[in-house]
This record gives sequence, structure tokens and C-alpha cells, in this order.
Amino acid sequence: MQPEGLRERKRQQTRQALVEAATTLFLRDGFDATSVAEIARLAGVSPRTFFVHFAAKEDVLFHHVERYAELAVAAVNALADDATPWQAVHAAMIALIDAADPIGDEADRLAPVRAELARRGHGAPASLARRLQALQLTVLEAIRARFGRAPGAGRVAAHLGAALGAVTATAVHDQVPGQSRLARRRAMHRALRLAEAGFSAP
Repeated sequence: MQPEGLRERKRQQTRQALVEAATTLFLRDGFDATSVAEIARLAGVSPRTFFVHFAAKEDVLFHHVERYAELAVAAVNALADDATPWQAVHAAMIALIDAADPIGDEADRLAPVRAELARRGHGAPASLARRLQALQLTVLEAIRARFGRAPGAGRVAAHLGAALGAVTATAVHDQVPGQSRLARRRAMHRALRLAEAGFSAP
């Protein structure tokens, strides 16, 4: 029997191989023309193994969102002792924007595929919507655990929902072909400012 650490490492390696295979095929052949069987074959695993990691090929496009939640929670927990719930939401959103388009990192190769899927579906794909809902709940729980019923805590859910919705809409729907990463980041920061306009900063 393999040690737990080794099993987890192999699981992560297989998941990453599936992501890389899907990325290659989506960009080369298009999302619609790529099958789960082809992704599994290129990754060197069976289609059954694919479904151990992802419910559908669409889920591969949003495999990164769970990691975003970890980064947002870490940003909340790193705030100073005298921070406010407003600052917690803002810090979490900045962490999410930085994660979505990190400076100095490899460009998000699947961003155009996700944007095209959203445009065709006239909204966030179901797999993204589910992940965003889970992300929002995770961050909200972290903020409530940190601040309890501190003044302003009652508006945290609305503040977070407005900010997350605005930034996600910009990231998914408002991408312009050939747009620079700096321009994308500015657009997301602008969306955050607009969303926060109705919530008073401390």
C-alpha cells in the first residue's frame, strides 16, 4: 500500500497531465472538437481516470478556481489585527485578481477558450458558476470566522458578492482579442472599484 503522500503526489501529477493534454488539444483542435477520450489518450490514462478528476471536459477549463479560494483566504488571514470586514473583502478580491492574471507568470493559455465558451452560452458556464459559488462561500466563512459580528459584518456577503460578480464578468466576458495582460488587470481593478462604490470603506 502506497503512503498517503505518494498517492497524493501521483494524483496531482495525473491531474496536471490531464490539464496539459486538454490545453494542447483545446488550442489545437478547438473545445468542441476535443473529446474526453482524446484528452485521456494524450495524458496516457484511461477515460475512466479522467472522470476521477473531472466531471466533464468543461471542468478542465476551471480547474484553477479552487486554488484561488486558498489564496483569498490567506489574504484575509494575513490582515492586521485592526483590519475591518471591508478591508477583508478588498484584500480577498485583490488576491483573486492577482491569481487570475499573475504578473511575471506564463500567460493564461486557456483564457480565450473560456471567454469563447461564455460568449456562446451567454453567461458563465455551469462548471464555473458552481466553483464561484463555492469560492464565495469559502471566503465568506473565512471573513466571518475572523470578524464575527463586528460592525459592518452584516454587509459582507453583499459586498463580496458584488465584487466577485463584477470582477468575474470582466474577466470572463469582456476580454478583447490581443488585449495586454496589464489592460486586463486594469479592467478587473476598475470593475472592483465600481462594485465597491456602494459600500463605504472604513
